[in-house]
Amino acid sequence: MPLLVINGDLIASRAYGASAAARLLAGVIREVNGKFTGALAVPLRVVRGDAFQGVAKADSAMKVVFFLQARLVVGSNGRLLSRFGMGIGAIDQNLEGFSDPALLTGPAFVAAAAALEAARKKKRQLVLESPDKRSAAAANGTFGLVEFVWDRWSPEVWRRALRYDELEDVGLLAAELNVSYQAVHKQLHRRGVLAVRQALSGVTELLKGGSGD
Repeated sequence: MPLLVINGDLIASRAYGASAAARLLAGVIREVNGKFTGALAVPLRVVRGDAFQGVAKADSAMKVVFFLQARLVVGSNGRLLSRFGMGIGAIDQNLEGFSDPALLTGPAFVAAAAALEAARKKKRQLVLESPDKRSAAAANGTFGLVEFVWDRWSPEVWRRALRYDELEDVGLLAAELNVSYQAVHKQLHRRGVLAVRQALSGVTELLKGGSGD
């Protein structure tokens, strides 16, 4: 299974308040590490207060990214987002026993750093670098559409999108919200939640076939 190095940092953390942003990020990272233990080859770790890094398995990386972004948006009431630079490639070390991604090296880390820099320059939230340039181009094109859709979500839509991602069942979500199946499905469809989920699932299939050790 290929591995994906994830580098990220907060967007507009100064406007939100650097200390408050750092506290929120630290809490979200703890949530991610607790929820996705089996999906992370190396847990995410906060760097310099408003940045983070870790290593995820390719079949679960998009769920990690989506959850992290959603929790930041909901926790900040729509005022904070993160950008992600993701890299596929070889990692020099055997990851068993490693808990600090800063101690690791390899082409995947170089790719993730380049992807994060590209995200900053292009004002993007999701950028992937991979030895498979066609897969990277397909993923980055999909990410552009995903960002276009979710940038229009309110915190409440993010909250429902996140819960739907966890439940994977419209009926269960409708029962939780005490509204009709039709009403929930209509909102998820109209807001593009179902389309974003399908798009990120497609990227997952690309990543599973990507290059890596």
